[in-house]
Amino acid sequence: MNIKTKIFGLAAVAALVAHSALADEKALPIAEARAQIGAIVEDPVSMTGVMKQLAPEDQTAFLADVNAAIAKMPGSNEERAAKFLNVNKAAIKGAAKGNLAKLIAEVFATVPVEPLTLVSERLAADMLNRGNDTERKYTDDAFRSISEGLLEKIVARTAGTDDAPVRNALAIAMLVRASNGSPADLADVLVTKLPEGDEKKLTKEEWLPAALGSPSDYEAMLAYGGAGSQPNVALSMIIAGPQRLDAVLADVASSLLDSEGRETTPFSSISMDLDEYAQPPRTQDPSKKWNPAYRRGEGPEPEPIIYPW
Repeated sequence: MNIKTKIFGLAAVAALVAHSALADEKALPIAEARAQIGAIVEDPVSMTGVMKQLAPEDQTAFLADVNAAIAKMPGSNEERAAKFLNVNKAAIKGAAKGNLAKLIAEVFATVPVEPLTLVSERLAADMLNRGNDTERKYTDDAFRSISEGLLEKIVARTAGTDDAPVRNALAIAMLVRASNGSPADLADVLVTKLPEGDEKKLTKEEWLPAALGSPSDYEAMLAYGGAGSQPNVALSMIIAGPQRLDAVLADVASSLLDSEGRETTPFSSISMDLDEYAQPPRTQDPSKKWNPAYRRGEGPEPEPIIYPW
């Protein structure tokens, strides 16, 4: 071996060691991440940053820890549903490459089934909806394959839970919603992938038709799993969105000019008979993004699609 070959060999080894050391330096020990769970519950957006610092093998364990902490919190069904929704969406955004399906399976295994009804709906609308991807069109065959692969991982992960049939049915409902109705046989195909048992018939004939109805109804499957009632979706979404105070302050801060050129706001724009507002405050218009009741993810700016995995 000549001197030039030796130099290149040593350089390659040094680069590999440096890269490995840098990777180790960037990885956040899971014990340190657990110390931040309280702060994450208060500020769910921070979950994404913490997840990105974790090694892939620690991401699912940490998400399970955070969900367990939220499950022990006091509060209404809607408050906890809002926490689960925001934290789990933020966690998915921080998934390591190749780890996405495992994280989604962890969501379906560790979020209690009552709030999972809301979480599954919003994942379908905000993150998995095939119509959200403006750069790529997914064929029915491609979407069917993606759905089958994800359901397989969810079924494997929920196998040890007492209410696995309910969790798997919610996963199918999520994927059918995300498909936007095509392929038309997606629900039937996915039901065939479930473990054998009476629940397959229940899922196909009772649970899915009710869950995919308008409004969605999960009471039968929740009762089967011995769970409580589903959270109120509208109230949960208000809690999950920006606080009402922020929306009110946005109204007050945004000045308008009335027809006579006077500076005014929606709150002070009152008709001459003083009976009513000449225009409703923006915080009362649910079609506006700044309204806490606005259904995020269904507006003109959907979140980027995150599959295939």
